[in-house]
Amino acid sequence: MCTVHNKARLQRTVAPSTISQLSSSTPRTTTSHIIINQHSHSLAWAVPLTIFISILLVLSACMIYIKRKRGHHLVFRRSKRPSLNKDGFSPLSTPTETDLEHMLSPNILSAPLQTVLDNLDVLDELVILLDPESHGVKNTKHLASQCSFSSPWIKYTYSMRHSKSPLKAVLEGVTSRNPDWTVRHLATLLKLIERNDAVAVLAKLSENSIVV
Repeated sequence: MCTVHNKARLQRTVAPSTISQLSSSTPRTTTSHIIINQHSHSLAWAVPLTIFISILLVLSACMIYIKRKRGHHLVFRRSKRPSLNKDGFSPLSTPTETDLEHMLSPNILSAPLQTVLDNLDVLDELVILLDPESHGVKNTKHLASQCSFSSPWIKYTYSMRHSKSPLKAVLEGVTSRNPDWTVRHLATLLKLIERNDAVAVLAKLSENSIVV
């Protein structure tokens, strides 16, 4: 009987402590699982967010580089555009001047621009070379743009090309606005639009017909 009584007392003594330990360990385990889940959730969002921010930074840097490069290109093009003031003609100081003197005689270079209009043979050859619109080849439109004619004026001139050559219209407009222009001015512009073939045609101007 004593043995049975002692076992019962031992069970009553041990059971509460064991239950207390189990009950106290359960919240700790649950809390640990919650913390781990929150940490995993934060990592799952942090990785895509970091990638997204990196992509935005790269795109921003590319846009800034493209804008700077485009702005530099526009400034460079404007600096190359010739000045058409009556007081002076800036392209004449460019390195192409030496090339012109090798291609054309001094008398032809100093002849009035009207000489080109008066020499029908030379004018016809220039019209055949410059008026057609060929892909990758600069033509009368580019020459007119160098002479500061507006885009609507150029389009209108080309719309009337069946009745009048656009090149002839450009030369007539230039001589009326700048009567002091010479063949050198025209040759310089032709060099700028990379039409050395047209410059070579100017060499056919008869020096006997040139009135300086």
